[in-house]
Amino acid sequence: MIAYKEIAQIKNVRGVNPITGDYSYEENGRGYLCIDGVLLEKEETASKIISVGEYVYVWYNRYGTIEIYSGHTLLKIFQREVYFFDRNVGPYIRYQVRDPKTFEASENILSVSDGQPLLAQNVPYRLYKVGEEIIGYKILECKLSRLNYSGEVLWTFDFPLCPRSGEPDDLDKVLGIAQGLLWICTRWYRLIALDLETGKPVHQFSGGWFDEDHSNYIVLDGLGWCFFREAEKTIVLISNLGVQILDAATAKIIEGYSFSKVDPQGIGAFEYFDAARLQGDYFTFIAERPYESYGTGWAGVFDLKARKLLWTDEVTPKEKRTKGLHLVITRPVYYAGNKIYVLDNSNTLHIYRKEWRLKAQVRPQTEATASITSTTAGR
Repeated sequence: MIAYKEIAQIKNVRGVNPITGDYSYEENGRGYLCIDGVLLEKEETASKIISVGEYVYVWYNRYGTIEIYSGHTLLKIFQREVYFFDRNVGPYIRYQVRDPKTFEASENILSVSDGQPLLAQNVPYRLYKVGEEIIGYKILECKLSRLNYSGEVLWTFDFPLCPRSGEPDDLDKVLGIAQGLLWICTRWYRLIALDLETGKPVHQFSGGWFDEDHSNYIVLDGLGWCFFREAEKTIVLISNLGVQILDAATAKIIEGYSFSKVDPQGIGAFEYFDAARLQGDYFTFIAERPYESYGTGWAGVFDLKARKLLWTDEVTPKEKRTKGLHLVITRPVYYAGNKIYVLDNSNTLHIYRKEWRLKAQVRPQTEATASITSTTAGR
C-alpha cells in the first residue's frame, strides 16, 4: 500500500471538492469558502462544491443558490431554486419551481451560459440529462419517462414491484446510454436496460434472492453499487464480495473478481464496507474491521486495475467510536491522487497526503487555514 499521512483537520466542514481541494466550513456563525487558495466569507456555508470542466460550482442549500467560479473569481450567481445533476452533464443545472396554490413541483433544465431553459415548458418530473436525451422521473408514482425538448412524453416505464411490500421499486440512478439502451438501477439492487425508442425492458439483472424465481431477471451475486463509465460504455458493479464489469452495449460481463481471492489481506480483511464511490480507476469506501461493533471508523481506496488496496487508515480510533456514533464515518471518501479527503460524522475534514511529499505534522484548524489568503465577500 502507498503511505499517506494526515496533514490537517478542519472542523465544521460542509462541502469538499476533491478535484480542486476546495472546501467550505462554518465558524462562529459565519460561512467560509476556501476556493483556489483564497478564503471567502459568506452569509451561508456552501453545501456542495463540484468541478464542471474549468469551472467550480458552489451550491447553497437554504435558497437553492448556485455560484460559478473561475479560480476564485465569481462569474455568475443563479439566485433561484436550482440543483446539481446526479452526474456530470456539462454546463447545465436543474431548475425547480412550485405552484403557490398546490405546492406541486415542476422542473426544467437551465443552460449555465445564458440561463435559458432547455425545455419549452416546465414539467412535473425529476429531470435527468443523459447525453442529448431528457429523462423524467415521477417519484411518488415510480414512473420513468423519456421526454422531448417540448416537454412531451415519448414513453413511460413502470417500475417493478418490491418483493415484500408489493409497492413499486424506486429509482436509484439513471446510469447512461449505450447502443440504444438506457441503463438504470433501482433501490432494490436491480439493474435494467430499457430500449431508448420504446421504453421496453431489454436486459434485467438482480442482486437479490427475491428475484431468483422471476424468469425476467438474471441474478448476479454481488450486484451492489452501480457506476457508468461513459468513455468505455461499461458499468462497474461493486459489492462487498467483489467487482464485476459489464459491457453496456452487449450486457455481457467482461471482467470480474472476488476480493477474498485477489486481495485477502487488504480489502478482503474488512468485515464489510459501505459508501463506495468510483473515481477513475479507483473506488473509495468506509469500512469496519471484524469483531468491531462500534461502527465504520476506517476509510480506504481500492485500485481496480491492480486489484489491491491502495490505502487505508483508521480515521476514528476504536476508543473514540465507543463514546458515540457521531464519531464514525458515514460519508463517501474522496480520492485525488496525492491527497485523500475524509469527512467524519462530526463534520471534521481529515486531509491526507502522500508521505514522501510530507514533512509537516497534523495541523489544527487555525494553522491549516493560516496560509490561505483571507477575503471578505458577502453574498
